[in-house]
Amino acid sequence: MKRRDDGNFYFIETAARVGGAHIVELLEAATNFNPWREWARLEVALARGEPYTLPALRNDHAALVICLARQQHPDLSAYNAPEVVWRAKEEYHAGVILASSDYERICRLRDEYADGFARDFLAVAPPPEKPTA
Repeated sequence: MKRRDDGNFYFIETAARVGGAHIVELLEAATNFNPWREWARLEVALARGEPYTLPALRNDHAALVICLARQQHPDLSAYNAPEVVWRAKEEYHAGVILASSDYERICRLRDEYADGFARDFLAVAPPPEKPTA
């Protein structure tokens, strides 16, 4: 990931796989690049002896706000800004992805939604008295 404010690149997850925790959806929301889809397209092109071309890429901004929820099916309807491009559908999870070309707008919404998620949904379990691992 390249940070806008300092221009440096940061690894947000490294492994020999596509990132989890909805990182793929976040990446696609900002760039129009889905690593799973493009990997499949690349493999098919190679198998057919055809050239592979990237999709048209964007350079937008995106944020993922997600947490474990107290509710089995959290009601996310109050989180309805036009910038919401994805909603979590897993039980006991509240999550949205925000995307826009407007960096400041995404930052404001991210902060607002994070506060709201903490108030409306966040499930917190006390730590065990003894370590489990």
